Amino acid sequence: MQEVYTALLNEEFKERSRYQREDIMQVKESLEKANIELANARRLLLNDQIEASEYRLIMGDYERQITGLESRLIELSKQTNNIEFLLSKAISTLSCLDTLYENADNKSKRNIIGSIYPEKLVFDGFHYRTARLNEAVALIYSLDKGFSEKKSGQIESKIDLSTLVT
Repeated sequence: MQEVYTALLNEEFKERSRYQREDIMQVKESLEKANIELANARRLLLNDQIEASEYRLIMGDYERQITGLESRLIELSKQTNNIEFLLSKAISTLSCLDTLYENADNKSKRNIIGSIYPEKLVFDGFHYRTARLNEAVALIYSLDKGFSEKKSGQIESKIDLSTLVT
């Protein structure tokens, strides 16, 4: 299941970051076009088709435009992250969460419980309960249900999880 989770999350990340890659390509094309137009202006100056003062104005405009495009490209490139390492680490951590919890100190146990149950635990004198389960954890632990196949004669039982924690 780890490979399935990793593949699904990787696909989703690639789909969501597609627009960012398209923005990067658009900025690169604009940058290339601006550089070509600046080179054309330089050729016109060398062929005495424009004055030096006109070239300075053109060059100033294009340099500002190129500087802005380069900074936007750097900003967009910083946002592009390869999540495969983080994803594999997160999946392997979730797959052995029970062992991590058993071997953890009290502070780490609180962190683990806090990440699974984002809202506070409530003790009513007899039982502990939580308001809700973290959606990511609920999805990961219920994803294998989507792969189960109903065989003929098999009864599918629906079990609602209680918000009580034993």
